[in-house]
Amino acid sequence: MKRIFAIATLALCLVASTAFAENDIVATYFVVNCRDSITLRDTPSVYGGELAQIPLGQAVGFIDDIGNGFYKINYDGLIGFALAEYLSPNRADTSRGATVVNCKQSITLRETPSVYSREIMQIPLGARVVFISAGNEFYEIEYRGFVGFVLKTYLELD
Repeated sequence: MKRIFAIATLALCLVASTAFAENDIVATYFVVNCRDSITLRDTPSVYGGELAQIPLGQAVGFIDDIGNGFYKINYDGLIGFALAEYLSPNRADTSRGATVVNCKQSITLRETPSVYSREIMQIPLGARVVFISAGNEFYEIEYRGFVGFVLKTYLELD
């Protein structure tokens, strides 16, 4: 009886470790080549159900190249599939410009995506910045070597 239990336990452990290995993250990739976001799908097909939208510039965990133009990825704990043409191991591919708009003189670059966050600097109306990624209300950007967050309403993306 003990031997059967031991064999069953071993088999269960092997199944669990195999399932985990199938979803191991191998590398970090970034969302590129899109306007705002890409779709994480439940199957490796453009007809697969939508699990989430992943914003431009967002880092994801690369798991596997499925081979049909899709990568298996992990986005915030969700395992799914996204078109390979929109994912790159190079974050620089996400570089995209933006212009400061909709303000009187300048906008505030902040340390974190919150209006209560510490100010890094002011960015003047009309200034060009480098877009890094999008969140709910804020964009992460780079301006003159400083990286921080600005409210979306004050940037016009290229």
